[in-house]
Amino acid sequence: MEDQINAAEKSTSISAEICQWSGAVFGILFGVGFFLVEVQKNDLKSLPWWKPISAFVAGAAVSAHGSNVVNNKRTAELTALLVRSTNSASELPITKSSEYSDLLEDSDNQ
Repeated sequence: MEDQINAAEKSTSISAEICQWSGAVFGILFGVGFFLVEVQKNDLKSLPWWKPISAFVAGAAVSAHGSNVVNNKRTAELTALLVRSTNSASELPITKSSEYSDLLEDSDNQ
């Protein structure tokens, strides 16, 4: 059971990993690219900062989406494992035990 829990906690999605890395890499590349292009055109005082900043923010959003997908997959795996373990525990045979009451010990009808 411990192995299944560890596997569920380490589960990943290839598309989510691609989303995380591409968001980070392309966000940085486009942000730096926009920054360098604008610096070459203008001086730093009149630089339109919205282009590089929006590229960084867009890359961060895509990367965060990939991270959310990974976390959702891990949560789904752990939930499925919990459901399976609960279902298998409910199918275990229950042994009938004789009922015991403290009231019988205290009464005169032993």
